[in-house]
Amino acid sequence: MLRIVNLEEIDVMLLRISSLIDQQERGDTNFAENVKEWLSKLEKILESNRMPVAGNVATLRGLLISAERGDLPSGVKFYGRPTRRKIREATTAYVIQQTCDLVSNVIQRDHKRFAEAECITRQLVALATAKGLIQELPSGKDNTDLLKALWRTLSNDPELSSGTVNVEGLIGLYDALIMLERTIAKDVPHR
Repeated sequence: MLRIVNLEEIDVMLLRISSLIDQQERGDTNFAENVKEWLSKLEKILESNRMPVAGNVATLRGLLISAERGDLPSGVKFYGRPTRRKIREATTAYVIQQTCDLVSNVIQRDHKRFAEAECITRQLVALATAKGLIQELPSGKDNTDLLKALWRTLSNDPELSSGTVNVEGLIGLYDALIMLERTIAKDVPHR
């Protein structure tokens, strides 16, 4: 179960795929090297989150290294005479696609969990605002004490307590506070 900052870190890595494909389209000679560097960074992030899929990403990086040495991996197809460059380019594109699919599938459940928690938190904030429970809006850098106090207020309200229990059950207290702060910043009009 990933925390929100870890999930967002992985999402940022997946968002880099677009710029890698742009490099491929431009015919950038560093394309394969940049993809290997990207794979290594992604691998480290996955390892630091104790996600076994890091091994799969390492295997795909190894496939790319083999392709750079002239081996044609199974599953990689292209037209024309096989040259080292064609093999490397085709394998690099294949590795990106496989990595994206693999990692996206692994984090899909976490995305659903956070989406559900966000929906509940938005409802909690709307109800709390209507009831006048949100008196002071978070501002500045360290809002932890204010957010904890507000979360306690929501948790102690008989109409809202089941929602706070659901959110905590989905994402934990720490991420619930982050979600609360973001929701207030988006949904509550600043006075």
